[in-house]
Amino acid sequence: MALGSMQDSAATLRAATFRLSTAGQKQLAFIAPQIAAQLWHCKDLLSTTPESTKQNSDVSVTVHRFKTKVSSLLQDRTFEGRWAAVILTKAAIEAGGVEVLSKSNAWVRSLIGILKRAGDPPTTRALAVVTLTRIFMLTWDYSNLVREITTPALPGFVSTCVNNVEHVRCSQSELQTVLEAFAILVPRHPTIFRTNETQIRSLLTKIISTPSSTGTSGLCFSKQNQHTAHRVLVLLHQCAPKQGAAEKWDEALKSTVAAAHASCDRTLRAVVETWSSSAGVQRSVAPGILLQGESQLDSDEILGLAGWNGIHAGVERIENLLHHLKAYVVEGTSQAVTMRLGLVVDLLTRIFSVRAAYGKEHGLQINNQIPKDERDELFRLLPGLHVAAIELVLAIMERFQHTIDSTCQPLLSYVIDAFLSERRHVGMRTVGYIYLACVLDLHGASFEKQDIADVESIIKSCCQELLPSDDSTTPGSTVASGKIAGAAGDMGLQHSRSGTSHPTALTNLHAAATSLIPLCLSRLNAAYIPGKLRALMDRTAILTRHKDAMVASVLNPSPKTAESGIETSLLPLLAKQYPNEPEVEAVLRPRMPVILANKRRNPDDEMDEEEDEDESLVEEIEVDQESERQTTPDATNDAQPTDGLLSALGQNTEGNDIAHSTAPTHHSSKDRSATEKRRAEEQPQLERSPKRNQPMLVAETLLPNAPDSLPGPDPVSIGSNVPATIVTEQPPSSFVTAPEPSQQQQSDAASQSAVAASQAVSNNAAQGDAESDFDENDLPPLTMESSDAEEWGGE
Repeated sequence: MALGSMQDSAATLRAATFRLSTAGQKQLAFIAPQIAAQLWHCKDLLSTTPESTKQNSDVSVTVHRFKTKVSSLLQDRTFEGRWAAVILTKAAIEAGGVEVLSKSNAWVRSLIGILKRAGDPPTTRALAVVTLTRIFMLTWDYSNLVREITTPALPGFVSTCVNNVEHVRCSQSELQTVLEAFAILVPRHPTIFRTNETQIRSLLTKIISTPSSTGTSGLCFSKQNQHTAHRVLVLLHQCAPKQGAAEKWDEALKSTVAAAHASCDRTLRAVVETWSSSAGVQRSVAPGILLQGESQLDSDEILGLAGWNGIHAGVERIENLLHHLKAYVVEGTSQAVTMRLGLVVDLLTRIFSVRAAYGKEHGLQINNQIPKDERDELFRLLPGLHVAAIELVLAIMERFQHTIDSTCQPLLSYVIDAFLSERRHVGMRTVGYIYLACVLDLHGASFEKQDIADVESIIKSCCQELLPSDDSTTPGSTVASGKIAGAAGDMGLQHSRSGTSHPTALTNLHAAATSLIPLCLSRLNAAYIPGKLRALMDRTAILTRHKDAMVASVLNPSPKTAESGIETSLLPLLAKQYPNEPEVEAVLRPRMPVILANKRRNPDDEMDEEEDEDESLVEEIEVDQESERQTTPDATNDAQPTDGLLSALGQNTEGNDIAHSTAPTHHSSKDRSATEKRRAEEQPQLERSPKRNQPMLVAETLLPNAPDSLPGPDPVSIGSNVPATIVTEQPPSSFVTAPEPSQQQQSDAASQSAVAASQAVSNNAAQGDAESDFDENDLPPLTMESSDAEEWGGE
């Protein structure tokens, strides 16, 4: 590190130490975060070894004073001092790296001592847990530090944390911090946690089995606490000795499924289930005993969970067990395990089979021996239960991807039926959109027309979710005889069309619907999407200004055209609303490079280069012959007029060859071979000539039915030394006037004159320009100018 940078870091650290020493006890809690942020600028100084700071005693003294001050604050008698010390300890260890970490044994012992203090606030203990967990994580890359710091301190840390969370004074935030720390440390130190496994498992089962409506022994746990407890409980299988983790994981999975079925037996007794187990699951209680008394479960001996009483507690227990199964799918394992999907899918089938009827569908058979209040409460709680089941299905799909394609189709039908019967539930709509988006992302390209018809109801609901509501009418109110009906009319209230409404913000629901629309437009086959559904999706994308949906609609256009025969596209609207977006720029102006189709030449081999030149010459001759055959006079021929003119004049490069194909030749084979040899010798020179692309000189007397003169610059004055008969390329068709119908319908006289002219020009070209019969100054150029412009210019 440079000397100037060292001095700056030392000055910053010296100022921080001075501020800590002079600040009052009440001010430490306010200045500690500021000093912790400044320590990161001193990381080069804190991470230097003592050998490198021996030459500068001032720097080493500054570092020593700071560490001493932090150590004294860890032993401070005030809450504020210990709170500030915990923050500074974490910041100093992260900034100093291994140099500070290797000398942090004393700090670790002090932090564990802070955890054992009963009088400290929960925030201080939570910060101490975070700091110690971070220290243990930083030692994982150094085996010697694991032996020196983590192994001696971790058992005391675990036991202290468990004792703290079992106490009444533990808050939900402190409990959440401890559970997250256990979830991080258990996979790396399973043998250390094995000692406290029984105590930890008892704590976790208490968290999972405690209903949210009531508390046990004054404890109350949030949903976040329960979800983290599921993770830690699943990870505890790694504490099994002698490679028994996989077997213990499998046994715990089967026990969870069995416990869920036992709760379903008592919770779903209000209806007659049509489900039959495909995995051989038997009822846990006899039907006669099941219908007696209130729905309850004394104790769950399978998992060791506490009992529950009442239909609400029973449904909540099933939801917790589904979340527990989700943790088995999501969390990693230390060994290879076998996932029993058959048991899980069988449980999901049972849960999805119990739902309210919709449309013309017949509902489930009601069990008349159960009170109506319990049955109504069950149907009220079913949407939340189905949401938990769909979340489990999502976890399975995200984990196994395409390996469970055979299971996705029946699960999709279950989810669609549950969505249609319970779409009024916000959570059901949210998770339904997320599930369909996951299905389309994996299998949308393989959807047939019938599959799209099955999910059409979910897509329509998604579009209606995003479309702006009509402010002109209010749902649930009617207007009759010019008066407002209902309570609003009685109170003299009127709906203001111009007033602004404040609808309920459903962030998660709108986010799920927003992410589904682009996938529907991009993943599904556009030919199978019904026209009304496609119009609804396009309308939703336009009105909500959904850029991703509009881009997906443009990239996957509908093959169906409108009644006018014009294809519909959102590209104009997309370009107008998002003109500066890179996606729109790429669609409007793609930068596709020009792919050259010429033959590749080898510059290292002269023989190959000569052969390539000969082959290219032969190809050009063959191409010109083919084009000349296609340009013979015909009333229905739409060929370029340049070809017909050049054929009539005989000035094309392959004029002699064309003459052979259109009229009998008058040249001997010896003259023909000499002409071809001379043409092959002159071809390389013509390719290097810059005048080879000039318009060819056409004799006015050889143009039948042509205008008297063609205006434009005289190409002869530009290059009069270039013979007209050796031009190797045809001029572009845009520089030649279109032939008139009389010219295209010439009879045999025009054909014979063209052949005679071709022979004459070929003979003159063989003799050179000196013997030419044409006056170069009389040759008009070929341009697009009209005769009217020429007459106006002449005047």
